[in-house]
Amino acid sequence: MKKNNLPVFPLGLVALPGTIQNLQIFEPRYIKMVKDCMEQDHGFVIVFQKQIIGNNENEISKKGCYVEIIDFNNLPNGLLGITVKSVNKVSIKNLTQLEDGLHIAKINPEVDPEVDDQALLAEFPEITNILNQLVKHPRIVDMPLNVDFNSADSVAYHLAGLIPIPWPHKQSLLEAFDASQRLSILSKYIEEISSS
Repeated sequence: MKKNNLPVFPLGLVALPGTIQNLQIFEPRYIKMVKDCMEQDHGFVIVFQKQIIGNNENEISKKGCYVEIIDFNNLPNGLLGITVKSVNKVSIKNLTQLEDGLHIAKINPEVDPEVDDQALLAEFPEITNILNQLVKHPRIVDMPLNVDFNSADSVAYHLAGLIPIPWPHKQSLLEAFDASQRLSILSKYIEEISSS
């Protein structure tokens, strides 16, 4: 992250560190944002935006993920397609909306406390096993994933990015205190999925 004040893209999805997202861009403010990011060689921040039930307002999370654009193309539907790779978790302060509607904010990288990766991964072997099987799946094998199977965070984030869990659950994984809490939460979600 070269800059501190960065564009913020509120979406109804959660970007997790190390994972890949494909986005379709159509609003002029975000097309301009993508162009500026590419010209100035910096990324932007994706934050989870959830709709508050009962009114038309949205709530923007205070934690998100700094992403870098790794590919772009014009889609057959006329929209701009971009592929972004999530780099690291960040906290957002002083969120401001510009005249064109684009949000910018002061961004601070967040670093989780260190954990004993090997002990944690040994405590949750099913998580590594599921991810090992998933990365060999024909629809996933060609994705530019870079999983570090010796890092509890890398394993947790990549698995959470690939399995069908609701976006608010993915946000709680992003906001977890450390890899230990993250793997524990993820393990419960996997139990819920496999028992349903």
